Amino acid sequence: MSEFREFVKENEKWFRGKCPETDASLDIVESELSISLPDDVRWLLKEYGYWHGTGICNIEESIGDTKLAREHVQLPVNFVVLYDHHDGGVILLDVEKDLSTRDHRVIDSAWESIPESLEDETIYPSLMAYTKRVIETEANLLDDEDIECNE
Repeated sequence: MSEFREFVKENEKWFRGKCPETDASLDIVESELSISLPDDVRWLLKEYGYWHGTGICNIEESIGDTKLAREHVQLPVNFVVLYDHHDGGVILLDVEKDLSTRDHRVIDSAWESIPESLEDETIYPSLMAYTKRVIETEANLLDDEDIECNE
């Protein structure tokens, strides 16, 4: 089991949510964007769906947002939009592993930084580092009784 999966299991209340994906729905994402999603992303969305710690708005929206970003801001094809904060920027997943860490980076970027200045933005070296930061942020905003999904 990957370190990320162990982290998710240890922090399930932050991840166990709504609308889990299926292999078929994730295959559509990969086909539409001509990419392969990292195994841990597929696992997370299939096993847990979307919740506070996931850090992904909606994978269907990701398709449209990624296509628009490729067209309008020349988003490199190895990136997928995980979360569009509109004027607040964008969260990008690099579907190609970093050569030195062998992990998938997540970049918190201003839209204006794409593509030339991505390396100057906030870079999380892994999906786990990113989701840890998401949980830290959400923990400051949520009351304890609102953390777990009650459905």
